[in-house]
Amino acid sequence: MSEWFEVREVDGDVLAISEPRHWEQVISYLIVGREAAVLLDTGMGIDDIQQLTSSLTDKPITVVNSHYHWDHIGDNHRFEHIAIHADEASLLEHEPPEGMLLEAMRPENFWGATPEGFDPAQYSIPLSTADRLLKEGDVLDLGDRRLKVLHTPGHSRGSICLLSEDGLLFTGDTAYAGPLYAHFEESESQVYRETMKRMSALAGELRLVLPSHNETPLDPHILVEMADGFKQIAGGAVGWQRVQSQWGPLRRYDFDRFGVLLPLGR
Repeated sequence: MSEWFEVREVDGDVLAISEPRHWEQVISYLIVGREAAVLLDTGMGIDDIQQLTSSLTDKPITVVNSHYHWDHIGDNHRFEHIAIHADEASLLEHEPPEGMLLEAMRPENFWGATPEGFDPAQYSIPLSTADRLLKEGDVLDLGDRRLKVLHTPGHSRGSICLLSEDGLLFTGDTAYAGPLYAHFEESESQVYRETMKRMSALAGELRLVLPSHNETPLDPHILVEMADGFKQIAGGAVGWQRVQSQWGPLRRYDFDRFGVLLPLGR
């Protein structure tokens, strides 16, 4: 098994596949059912997640992208079947900005050795094509496990979460313990606020929240905290500080278990 990935079971037949040697701390999930499996995101493409997942299950695997950002689609090209929200399918066929990838591959961003043969200077994300376009309410049937698609825009216009019938919510980059990125050009803070309000309403029926970065799993109450945080921001009830980033100056709001990054000018 590749030493780049760390694999652990977070629930029955749900494996978290993390990449802890890079500061992004990306987490993909292999969700295995009786008849089929879903791989939620394919990570950064620094090592071969297709080879890894095929060693973990003999079920046919469909990739579902939580959204189109580079750190979640890196190994899409190795898979035959890819599903993504209809709003972002065309973006899989465009190369990520070169400057963003160069920034990600700076030596200080790695917290350990890279796989043998990997050259950060040659890093790129091969293009891929989705063969299924997802929308709100779609269901992915794995045989004995069904995953419902929730359209959760805010971080990006086509961000989705997957909700299982047994109380698991896979949140992608919509919710995780860390600074939530709501400052991209396609991000909309008001839309993000409405999404978090909707997510918080689910908290009482959830067992686990499974995000795509940092710590996993999380307790569902964090969704309530996030919804309240966005409400406080909208009402001007919480202070912020100016931070400089690769995207320019931002407003950063800090809460106990998460933060929110917003553009300085809007």
